[in-house]
Amino acid sequence: MIASIVPSVVLLLVVLGAAAWMLRRRRRDSLTGQVRTARPSAHRKELETVALGLRAVAEGRAHSARPLPEVHAVIHSGQRLTLLLAGADTPAPAPWTADISGKEWWVEPKDLTSPGKTSPGNGGAETAHPYSLAVTLGRHRGDRVLVDLSLLSGAIALTGEDNDVRSLAQALVTELIAGPVGSLATVVLVGSAATPSVTDGLGARSARLRAAATRDEALACRESLPTGSDRRSPAPQTSQPDSVARVAAWTHARRLFVVTAAQFRDENWRDAALSGTDALLVLGYIGDADWNFQVNADGSMDTGRLGLPIDTHAARLV
Repeated sequence: MIASIVPSVVLLLVVLGAAAWMLRRRRRDSLTGQVRTARPSAHRKELETVALGLRAVAEGRAHSARPLPEVHAVIHSGQRLTLLLAGADTPAPAPWTADISGKEWWVEPKDLTSPGKTSPGNGGAETAHPYSLAVTLGRHRGDRVLVDLSLLSGAIALTGEDNDVRSLAQALVTELIAGPVGSLATVVLVGSAATPSVTDGLGARSARLRAAATRDEALACRESLPTGSDRRSPAPQTSQPDSVARVAAWTHARRLFVVTAAQFRDENWRDAALSGTDALLVLGYIGDADWNFQVNADGSMDTGRLGLPIDTHAARLV
């Protein structure tokens, strides 16, 4: 009798153990899925804060009729948003605060106006800002570091292993065309930079992402403006704030051209007629790069004379 019961008990224990293991695994997988879903939301929330801060700068300076500051870098620590300026510029527009040198402005995210709250007299139009090519290079000591590529005059070379360079380029382009900061940015992939090896790794598609076979075709691409904007340039009138917003959107539109090092040399992009607000990103080494970003195998990046330390570049952020 006992001999017949023992196998049944053992079998029951095995079944219960297997069921418990499956339950634990399902819970673990469920939590993993929740984390993966939450990460993009946290990532976007930081970028939305950056966009709000930059709009506050543009709006404040528009009200005071003062020129916009030249932003060297944007740092988001989570508790504070900081602008590193190319030179002293005071006073900072509210809610920003300038430090004693005037070269750093900071604001706490809670003090920024949410997108649903528009300023009096703007007719509900969203304030445009000219920093649409501000994009995340990576993190340093946990802080997000963004740079406005349009302020880097000349060719910006991404160098390193091919896969690392391609992955970082994909991360930069995806953020510009899908993120809240680059809402007025148009990205033009040129020649072999527009092949599936690059485009298949992009995390988004947008009307602001273009492809061109040659340099001349790329330079002919115009900026894509948000719905409701146009290219007309009526004189700004206080009674027509929406028209002013459209003009600002046109004025602040930016283009980023992405080419391979081979095409840069073959088509002589060095002499391309770029506008002062265009940016040129070159995938690979070129001897006469104005800016060189070295992508390292450990996930860090050397920004050269830009002088911004990056512990983890954008393609490695999760």
